[in-house]
Amino acid sequence: MKKIIAILGKFIFGIVGIVLISATPAMFRGDTFFDFPAYALAVKSVITAFFTPDEWTLSYLNLSTFETVPFSFSSFLSGPYLYSMPLLLMALVLSFVIAFVLALLTLQSNGVIKRSALQFVKILQSFPDFSYVFLIQIVVLAFYSKTGTLLLSFYSLGGERIYLVPILCLSVLPTLLFFKLFILLYEEEQQQSYVELARSKGLSQFEVLWKHCTSNVLRSVFYQSKSIVWLTLSTLLIIEYLFGIEGILYYLRSDFSPKGITFILLTVFIPFFLFYTFMELLMKKSDVERNAVFEKFNLRIFDEQEIRTSWKRILSKKLKSAKPFSFRFKNRMAIIIPLLLVVSFLSASLLYGVVADDEVEQIQYAYDEDGSIASSAPLAPSAEVVFGTDPYGFSIAQQLLVGIKYTIILSLLIATLRVALGYVFGLLYVFFLNNKARNIVNSIADGMHFLPLTLLVYILLLPVLISSGEWNSTLWERLAFQVLIMSAVVLPITASAIGNEMNETLKKDYVVSSVLMGGSLSWILTKHIQPQLWPKLVLMWTQHVVQVLQMFVHLGILNIFVGGALSQIDSPRLIPEIYELSGMISISREVFVTNQYWMILPPLAIFMMLIYCFTTIAEYLTQKPVVPVKVPVPNQSKEESSSAPSFTRIKKPQVNEETN
Repeated sequence: MKKIIAILGKFIFGIVGIVLISATPAMFRGDTFFDFPAYALAVKSVITAFFTPDEWTLSYLNLSTFETVPFSFSSFLSGPYLYSMPLLLMALVLSFVIAFVLALLTLQSNGVIKRSALQFVKILQSFPDFSYVFLIQIVVLAFYSKTGTLLLSFYSLGGERIYLVPILCLSVLPTLLFFKLFILLYEEEQQQSYVELARSKGLSQFEVLWKHCTSNVLRSVFYQSKSIVWLTLSTLLIIEYLFGIEGILYYLRSDFSPKGITFILLTVFIPFFLFYTFMELLMKKSDVERNAVFEKFNLRIFDEQEIRTSWKRILSKKLKSAKPFSFRFKNRMAIIIPLLLVVSFLSASLLYGVVADDEVEQIQYAYDEDGSIASSAPLAPSAEVVFGTDPYGFSIAQQLLVGIKYTIILSLLIATLRVALGYVFGLLYVFFLNNKARNIVNSIADGMHFLPLTLLVYILLLPVLISSGEWNSTLWERLAFQVLIMSAVVLPITASAIGNEMNETLKKDYVVSSVLMGGSLSWILTKHIQPQLWPKLVLMWTQHVVQVLQMFVHLGILNIFVGGALSQIDSPRLIPEIYELSGMISISREVFVTNQYWMILPPLAIFMMLIYCFTTIAEYLTQKPVVPVKVPVPNQSKEESSSAPSFTRIKKPQVNEETN
């Protein structure tokens, strides 16, 4: 009975969170930046719509008449919803099977093949997910131009339903993530003692993996698959947009009302919540709770004696002799090269801002030798224009120099805020909340895993970052709002993850002993939790940097620019307030149709290199250092050591005949 109540509580908290998020756009409409009365009315209208089935309708824009047409919710479920969700499910199943098979084959191979496979996967993971759409399109068009045969249909026109290409593009990212997860879990499982026992019995490598490790690995993969599903949901929206699929995103953008947002998010949330809840009940997963010792003892926040002792130890500590620079440089090349590349990008962009004041040249026409117009914008790459121009004639190379600093600085700032806020709220989660409050936080975090992150950020940022007239806010206010939203939207998940990591440390016997001996909260944190948590925080930070970069790409495709953009009456294009890499990605759909790839390849290459650099840094930080084993040398002279035998001869005891 308690489990059923807990499940209902999680479900209700998930619905409440969706209602509160769906009503947020109403807060930023009109002249005021935070219109709380309008927000309260939007929440009330959504709650009222739950109990009035007549209002269970959506609306969409009829492109032929440009009129808003009502669309019943049942028609949405039986039509667009049953088109989008099978695409997602088939892509997840396909990626799971491929990753599982490839992981077994990789683990069976030797060291060179294994390292090459992992390196190739890391390179593929550096590609933003939407880039696979362009790769498939290039291959299909190249084959069509040579043979006259169209292998695949990669755009939905006139209600036509396409499946194969969207599923292939959607399955790439989860395949890579599942593959790396399988490799990691199998390698951890092979360190267990029962694996050594199985090998000692003469079982082959495949038999050990298949019969002994697979069951435990699949169980762990299921628990950690929520994050992969979470990322794949965001990719689904981008795939729908690029392929022109009239699915979930199409009707969300058409009916951007609190009621429409709520109903569409619930259709995504409910099936995944029910599936994972049912599977966790079958597997009898227990919730992670705090050690019972901390429920009975009230820890002091600080202790004066501990602070004085720590300061004395710090001041009296002698500096250790540093190793030669060449040794450190040689062993850290794996992290120095990506760091230098990121610093070089950032320095070049900052230097261009100082020297050229972020000026971007506009070239509308290209002339031939006779002075006649040879071509107009967008101009292809040439000796005069290195990377070409965009549709307005602005130099792509100069836009890159201007925008790189915004992308890097904002990504680092958002990732830092996510981890820092998650750490603070993780402390509150572990030490100051009771069991009921922690269950509420876990419920919200679990519910967030079943909502597309890009969609949530899109819903919250759209009313603020797109304007049809004059701005009601300054550029810095919009930048601060965007940073805050992109940081806070994952706060429940980050706080829960960091809190649970702290929980694992609190369960150690030496930590419990330290509490029983009178250790304060500051002592527990600095001496026990922080040394164990710091490497994981650094790894989490680099992972969030990569996630933010991917999110910038998604938002750029959906025309959400950093700093905002102004809409035009006579043109569907938006005018960005500042040049930034995600804004250059916004023309991806136009490039997808016109095949003018030079406009999208340079910013795509920058994103790829940044993602690859931070992924490499994360892998370096997670490597376990190899500690050399020192063999003790006996204290003896060189002559003795050279003449001494390599073994000790045991002399035969002499027997005294008289004693016999």
